[in-house]
Amino acid sequence: MDSPLRPEPVLEVRVRPRAGMLRCSRCGRKRPGYDRGGGVRRWRHQDFGCWRVGAGRRHAARGVPPGAGVVVAAVPWAEPGSRFTRDFEAECAWLMTVANQKTVSGFLHVAWRTAGDIAHRYEHTSR
Repeated sequence: MDSPLRPEPVLEVRVRPRAGMLRCSRCGRKRPGYDRGGGVRRWRHQDFGCWRVGAGRRHAARGVPPGAGVVVAAVPWAEPGSRFTRDFEAECAWLMTVANQKTVSGFLHVAWRTAGDIAHRYEHTSR
């Protein structure tokens, strides 16, 4: 039985995109880099048994597309601006088709509103 006082086990996976020029997270075109970014970026991935899985990078590179200012480079495992991997979002969206939002949020250990936001975003990006 899980206790709210005991932290859940978390499996951290370090990820990085392939070498090469960075791609803009807004337009998808190759752009020169601006800097290595600051801090650590993390994305929530699908659970692995009783372990929560988080994908993270030490540095999130940034680029400078024309007229857009400095933006974080696109990563192949997540949508721009999302804190979840594409696989996690796809699982959440599918679960929302077979269960209600409260059940999905409890099953995936996310807030009720987060489950709805993911399903809404996934619906608009998968078209």
